[in-house]
Amino acid sequence: MKKNVILFLIILAAYATHAQGSHGTEVTGDQRSTLVSAIEKAHKQLTSLSANFTQEKTSSLFTDKVVQKGKLMYKSPKQLRWEYTSPKAMTVIFSNGKVLLKTDKGTTANPNKMLSEMGNMIINTINGTFLKDNPDFSARYYKDKSGHITAVLTPVNKKIKNYYKNITITLNGSSHLAEKVVLTEVNGDATTISFSDKKTNATLSDTLFK
Repeated sequence: MKKNVILFLIILAAYATHAQGSHGTEVTGDQRSTLVSAIEKAHKQLTSLSANFTQEKTSSLFTDKVVQKGKLMYKSPKQLRWEYTSPKAMTVIFSNGKVLLKTDKGTTANPNKMLSEMGNMIINTINGTFLKDNPDFSARYYKDKSGHITAVLTPVNKKIKNYYKNITITLNGSSHLAEKVVLTEVNGDATTISFSDKKTNATLSDTLFK
């Protein structure tokens, strides 16, 4: 396709802000404010969450996807147990700013800063604070015909821009809980985390986060 045709399509897409795209129709104006308020309300009512997850990493360095599976447990406001069960067992616990890494070799406290930042990102996605007007990201919201909501977060923070091109979060249209998170890196690599078998507001023991 010639460059002038590609340029025309880019310009057309820029003006068609309400057009139906891969994520659905963009939600703007008062509808956006109403949607964000509904998401915040749903997440404030969330005291706990447990779910299974599948994490897939695609990279130019790998021939095949790297697939990991496991379970997550979240307890409001800042406790998360991220447990890999396959192909190798490993558990990461985030509890009120502290990080524990558990493997077959033992437990390590505060293993690395990147892991801590990743945990905060997941926690803030679950509790909804990541989807508020975040100074580190520019957010656009979309809704498809099935009612699913997609938030596309583009980093404006220089540090984050060095790592991520964007973060895409797909939310259930009824519960407003995340069904899928895609982290696209600047080099084109991507990590996709899909959630299933979600259970909300059940009692979770504090011992799970120690």
